[in-house]
Amino acid sequence: MEHACPLCKNTNGISKIEGPLGRSYFHCPACDLIYVSSRDLLAKEDERERYEFHENDIADPGYVKFLNQAITPALKFLKKGMQGLDYGCGPGPALSKLMQQEGFPCQNYDPAFGPPMPDGYFDFIFSTETFEHFHDPEMEMNVIVERLLPGGFLIVMSLWHKDENHFRNWFYARDDTHVLFYSKKTFEYMARKWGLEMIWTDNKRVVVFRKKEK
Repeated sequence: MEHACPLCKNTNGISKIEGPLGRSYFHCPACDLIYVSSRDLLAKEDERERYEFHENDIADPGYVKFLNQAITPALKFLKKGMQGLDYGCGPGPALSKLMQQEGFPCQNYDPAFGPPMPDGYFDFIFSTETFEHFHDPEMEMNVIVERLLPGGFLIVMSLWHKDENHFRNWFYARDDTHVLFYSKKTFEYMARKWGLEMIWTDNKRVVVFRKKEK
């Protein structure tokens, strides 16, 4: 079905809502995801071209401060010797360098710019400003959770949507590479489905999950 939720696959009660850029948006009542119609998704080459305009410079204090919104709360849960992954590092990896400065080895992966997914499993995985770009969030979550060790941590940063009135002119949806929009309810659904615990959130942008141990 064209408008089935790409995250939870629900087809009941899907509603069309208004949003910027003249795209078609749908809201899933089951998991509270707002998503762009598959007909309005950019081609991969067009997405890559847009990403190249993003400013991701570790020498930029503003960008470092931005990333620290995710790094600072995560550090409370990490222990010496843990190794991680930046899932969706972009064209200029910065988060992994910041984590290495904190004493935590961190590899990089990005489907558009490389490097390819490294081998092995990880104690923590960061995905900052990446979840909103996913075309197939179920597949991406399967990959992420599979690579996360039991008891490991997944740190997600993606600005939450509020309500349909706010969404109508929301700046975050004005980036045409942003195609999925989450809320606390969405992340609670994801925790249940993928065996995670939501152990910390700022209730607006950052969530820290722990993978349950079997």
